Amino acid sequence: MDGGMMASQGATAERDRREWLSIIESADPAMRAQLEQVVVQHGEQCIARFYEVLLANPDAEQFISVETIRERLHDALTNWLVFLFPRTLPDVDRLIALQQRIGMVHARMRIPMRLILQGVRALKDELRVHLFKVAMSRDELLAVMNYVMGMIDFAIEVMGQEFEQDYTREIESDEACRLVTLGQDIAVEKETQRAALLDWGHKVLLAICCAIPPPLPLLERSGFGLWLNHKASLLFSGMPGLTAVRRIIRRIDDEILPSLEEQMPVPPAKIQELQQALEEIRFLMDDMFTENALIEGGRDPLTSTLSRRFLPTILAREVTHALRRHMSFCVLLLDVDHFKLVNDKYGHSHGDTVLRNVSEIMSGVCRPSDFVFRYGGEEFLVALVEMDGESGLATAERIRQAVCAEPLLQQGQVTVSIGVAAFDGHPDYEHLVRRADAALYRAKREGRNRCILGTALD
Repeated sequence: MDGGMMASQGATAERDRREWLSIIESADPAMRAQLEQVVVQHGEQCIARFYEVLLANPDAEQFISVETIRERLHDALTNWLVFLFPRTLPDVDRLIALQQRIGMVHARMRIPMRLILQGVRALKDELRVHLFKVAMSRDELLAVMNYVMGMIDFAIEVMGQEFEQDYTREIESDEACRLVTLGQDIAVEKETQRAALLDWGHKVLLAICCAIPPPLPLLERSGFGLWLNHKASLLFSGMPGLTAVRRIIRRIDDEILPSLEEQMPVPPAKIQELQQALEEIRFLMDDMFTENALIEGGRDPLTSTLSRRFLPTILAREVTHALRRHMSFCVLLLDVDHFKLVNDKYGHSHGDTVLRNVSEIMSGVCRPSDFVFRYGGEEFLVALVEMDGESGLATAERIRQAVCAEPLLQQGQVTVSIGVAAFDGHPDYEHLVRRADAALYRAKREGRNRCILGTALD
């Protein structure tokens, strides 16, 4: 960011601060006391109305649920309302910091601002109803209403500014992420997925020929299907071919496979129908790989794992995917134990070799549909798609054992500690990362060289 832009943002922030301070100072102590009493008594009803309107919009379903509101968000928003209207003079700097933090969280959750504004409008209507019931003169009521509307509107304005900035960064990162190779080499990625699709087809044909009892394996749940749902959506974002491939997969899983299971022996025409559908997928995939022509980049130069720059984009997508499909996924945080001692004893060149070997082990244990990031220094983060906590812990343990079994690493007796956290429905991905970090801290505190699955208390 250049100096001119920073100066402009600083001037805007100071102007906002002065304007909000003038609104705050317009309320006398008696008005603030009266408002605090109304908010304490009826705040929960106002917040309930906010979420009632929010949930009534079908667009909100993919971002938020009744359970999330009840368990995580309702009390937080009630506290926000109380914090906005205290009896004492509010601290404008703390108010601004709070709105900015809320704006950042909403950007990470990717809740559209228009949905928030609809809920806020309902909240203000509900609060207005309760204020009208308070015994006060017409002029007093007018002053209170002006103050309340001004405070809420300004809070949402500051929140919206931060939301816009963070969401713009997310969009820019999305576009950059679409333009990088998320697997290894793009040519290798192409051949790997062609092979995965072919392998699934062979398994189905073998099951048919050997009259193996149903159910036949679903294509969407295969290695190819997982890769398509999680990585191809980034590589081929916006391409019509991706929608066409997904439509064919649904036809295979919902129509062709059930018809194959119903007819034993299977008529050749049905097998030919399956083969034609797979050929359509292969053609569309080849066309998308050719069209995309992705550039190499977006990876950590030392380990070739994904750059942390793309972590918000990918984790936000995975959270949205998990909420839409009611599935889990896991985050692993891995730390190379006593890495500073490795550097001090063997030199930084050897330390670099250790990090490369650990990253290769992680990539080898993880599936092609998973995401491996260099998180910072000697830390790595892994997103394990469509995986529950116990399976995530088992994957982490395989990584740990593989590190212990690698001869090149054991010259320096290298071990790793891993914290595991399973998605619990919270729409902010930072919540999941913090739980994995807390589990990693426990693993190190309990002696290192171990894997810990985080709990809801982390």
